[in-house]
Amino acid sequence: MSHQVYLADRPQHFTVQPGETVLQAGLRHHLALPFGCQSGGCASCRVRLTQGEVEYPFPPPALSDAEIQAGYILMCLARPKTDLIIALHQPPMLDALRPRQLPCRVQHRRWLAHDVLGLSLKLPRGADFRWLPGQYLDILLDDGRRRSFSIANAPGGELLELHVRVTPGGRFAHWAAHEMPQRAILRFEGPLGAFYLREDSARPILMVAGGTGIAPIHAMLEDVLGRSGFTRPLHLFWGARTQRDLYLHERLLHWAAAHAHFDYTPVLSEADAPWPGEKGLVHEAVLRRHPDLHGFEAYLSGPPAMVRAGKSALLAAGLDADHLFYDSFDYAFETWPTLG
Repeated sequence: MSHQVYLADRPQHFTVQPGETVLQAGLRHHLALPFGCQSGGCASCRVRLTQGEVEYPFPPPALSDAEIQAGYILMCLARPKTDLIIALHQPPMLDALRPRQLPCRVQHRRWLAHDVLGLSLKLPRGADFRWLPGQYLDILLDDGRRRSFSIANAPGGELLELHVRVTPGGRFAHWAAHEMPQRAILRFEGPLGAFYLREDSARPILMVAGGTGIAPIHAMLEDVLGRSGFTRPLHLFWGARTQRDLYLHERLLHWAAAHAHFDYTPVLSEADAPWPGEKGLVHEAVLRRHPDLHGFEAYLSGPPAMVRAGKSALLAAGLDADHLFYDSFDYAFETWPTLG
């Protein structure tokens, strides 16, 4: 039988037909719902279930036990067993930022690190493409698949900046680095995802990035550090293997020197030279500096193993699940399918 889903913070509601997930039904009703991999791996569609009961085809891989106990579900996997009330916890302005498909031109291509390629994509004139810092886009590939990349710069110009890690098995990344023609035309869909800074809070902010997980964090920082009225304490921990992997190190040091409310701590797991800073796993460095996380807000971005370990450790240290946000760069789903 069908069930009704009501939005706790909105006037809308919609019907889920038998066999549909909450996400499929919401998008069928043209609601602006956050989503990503549709496989339970990225948690872009995480929402709080305030009333009702759902079932899954398998346990939701992106949710920790603490998140499940706090009432969170993944809309891409959840099927209602009863009528539901869900809380999106997203700003109303997100309704106006519905994903769109647009062309773009590759304006610049440069190496940011030995295995990270920076791409600057020029938007069409008059496109009025807007996004929240931290969101991502999907490059639409010729075979119908997609490749997801965080937008690494804050809104306000005609360029989108991407950080592309070039790995042996990365088809798009290898093509972009070695075969893509100058000024190539690409197509993308965006903005996507629910990873963005929540500004309805006064809590101090922890940002934890691993590798190219710095990209969406960089966009957030570029946005808020450029505002004179934003004074919430910010502490960024960026984990990398070696010093050469810290490809934004000098810029972040400059920002930390220029803004009294911003701290930056790089963490190396495999320091290959004398290194006076933090070593080991990045979430362990966070807890050495902040052992009690009651009253904090945290944003995690990077490889899935880092995000999983970081979520568990931070929640165990007192972080409230309602103030935990993350973007898992899950290589198990390198390309996303079309919705459906």
